[in-house]
Amino acid sequence: MIKVCMVDVISAILAGGRNTRMGRDKATLVLDSELLIQRVYGVVQRVFNTVVVVSNNHDALPGMDVPIIRDVVAAQSPMAGIVSALMYTGADYVFALACDMPFLSGEAIQYMLDNISGEDIIIPKTEKGYEPLHAIYGRSCISYMLTLLERGKYKIRDILPYLSIKAVKEAPPFFCNGISVFTNVNTEEEFKKALAASKG
Repeated sequence: MIKVCMVDVISAILAGGRNTRMGRDKATLVLDSELLIQRVYGVVQRVFNTVVVVSNNHDALPGMDVPIIRDVVAAQSPMAGIVSALMYTGADYVFALACDMPFLSGEAIQYMLDNISGEDIIIPKTEKGYEPLHAIYGRSCISYMLTLLERGKYKIRDILPYLSIKAVKEAPPFFCNGISVFTNVNTEEEFKKALAASKG
C-alpha cells in the first residue's frame, strides 16, 4: 500500500459487470495487443503497491498476479464491488475504477490522491456530473453502502447525500493526449472509437 496523507490507499479494479450493452466480457477485449483489464492494471500497479480485482466472472486473469475477490453482497453493481474491496483489504481508502477505461493515466490518479483531506469520498466532477469509477472511497462508506444495497439501491449516487464529499474539479491531469481519462467502453461502437484513438 502507498502512504498518502498518513492513510493507506489501495486500488480496486471492478470487473464484475453484466456487460449487457457490449454483449461480451469487456475485461478481455484486446486493445493494442493486450487485454483491456491488463492495460488498466498496467497503469494502477505503477501507482499502488496493492491492487485487487473485484469480479464474480473470473477465477484468474492472464498476466496479472493479483488477488481476485468476490462481491460480499449478491448485487452486480459498482457499489457492491467497492464495499467488497474495502472490507476485504482493510485499507483506509480504496481508489475504485472500472476495467474498461483504456485512457487512464498515473498523473490523473496521483492528482486524485493528492486531494485526500479527510472526506469520505473524493470524486471527480465534470460538466457531465460525478465520475464514481475514478474515485476514492473511505472505510466510513461501508455501513452506508451495505444498508443501501440491502434496500435494493445500487447506484453510487444514492450514497452521496449521506457522506462528506470532496468534488475534484476537471483539470489538465484528467486528459491524456486530449482524451478524457474517464472514457470507458460500454458498446461495440465505443470500443471501435477507443481502438481508433489508441492508434493516434
